[in-house]
Amino acid sequence: MAQSLTNFDNALKEFYEGAIRETINNDVVAFRELDESDRQWSGRRVIFPFHTARNSGVGSRAECGTLPTAGQQGYEQSVISATYQYGVIKLTGQVLEAGRNAFADAMQSEMGAVTRDLVNDLSRQCWGDGTGRLCQVATSANAAASTAITVQNRFYKPGHPGGRFLSVNQVIDGGTTASPTADFSSATVTGVTISEGAGTTADTVAASSGGMSGVSAGNFLFNRGAGNAEMMGILGLIDNYSATNIYSSTGFAGATVQNINRSTVSNFNSIVLGNSSVERVITPQLLQKAFDRIHVESGLEPDIIWGHHDTIRAVLESVTADRRYNSPEFAVGQSSLTYNGVQLTRDRHAPYNSLYILNRSILKMYTLSDLKFADQDGAILSRVSGEDSFSAFLRCYKNLGLDGNPNGGLVIRDIKVDF
Repeated sequence: MAQSLTNFDNALKEFYEGAIRETINNDVVAFRELDESDRQWSGRRVIFPFHTARNSGVGSRAECGTLPTAGQQGYEQSVISATYQYGVIKLTGQVLEAGRNAFADAMQSEMGAVTRDLVNDLSRQCWGDGTGRLCQVATSANAAASTAITVQNRFYKPGHPGGRFLSVNQVIDGGTTASPTADFSSATVTGVTISEGAGTTADTVAASSGGMSGVSAGNFLFNRGAGNAEMMGILGLIDNYSATNIYSSTGFAGATVQNINRSTVSNFNSIVLGNSSVERVITPQLLQKAFDRIHVESGLEPDIIWGHHDTIRAVLESVTADRRYNSPEFAVGQSSLTYNGVQLTRDRHAPYNSLYILNRSILKMYTLSDLKFADQDGAILSRVSGEDSFSAFLRCYKNLGLDGNPNGGLVIRDIKVDF
């Protein structure tokens, strides 16, 4: 009888090829762009003034008329403090030894992966508002829904993130911006269902049994322990306190940004071109209006246009009719797109239905300590007391802030992306 694969199976070798394959998108456009032009500092916080008002003592008068009453220039003090960002790993002694001959060295693999994970979260924070809220609990949710709740998505109101910033095994809190754990704390996400249908208004988030008990409609979900501790982001900086946002409030980051009250110091607001949460098609005329408003209000010229892939695609759709095909080859698609010579840049973390147009000089990443593993005691790995295991943590101290005229930035909201 001939030898067969079935009979010879126990003698055959396994062939393991190459390294671990990546299934997670680690592209971090905004963070990479902003971090390359960071401003290093040391001390308790960064303080500098903004010129916010002119002298009122100017004007024409008739012959022998009374001179204008003397006024003065207006100044406001800007304050930026660091936020503290961490990534932690823990490995058993057995893994450290056994992992030396695996597909990847266990320690190097974990250190590299947690670095990518923290940078990915920093990229998301670059587009946040400093509060740490990831999404808003839907009005249909109820306090008894301890294992699955719904959160508002972009079909409810353009710009709502839905469940896009949640993933399996993520640990979350639920509550208000004033009290991020008011509803629950430390729930482990077990599933996220993102709706792609325009007829829906919510995405579904599932968690371990009892994890989300007590959640309140209209409240928010946060990364565990990160409520009100995150880096200020573009959503909070390029904003206008007089404009109503997706959460039916004014000012994503509240009235005070960098210690300056936007409700009373109007010149510290950016420009918001919204449409009352009603989707509308982006047009070349609207884009030109944005460019003109920035130059009129600040004297600056935009040099970057940022948006989510869907929003950039919507801009492409709006100008397709103006495209001229002078070649016998009918080329379609677009690898890059510019408007007024300014490139449109896609970022997967950018808010839905919004296009940000700005001069990059107005934003700076203020860095007290750059990204590195803590090693002040001379070692990266620390022994865990009472265990055959070791831990290490990655950290950086950063915050994003306005370093120039806030009117050098503008956001067009409520852009229709589903044609």
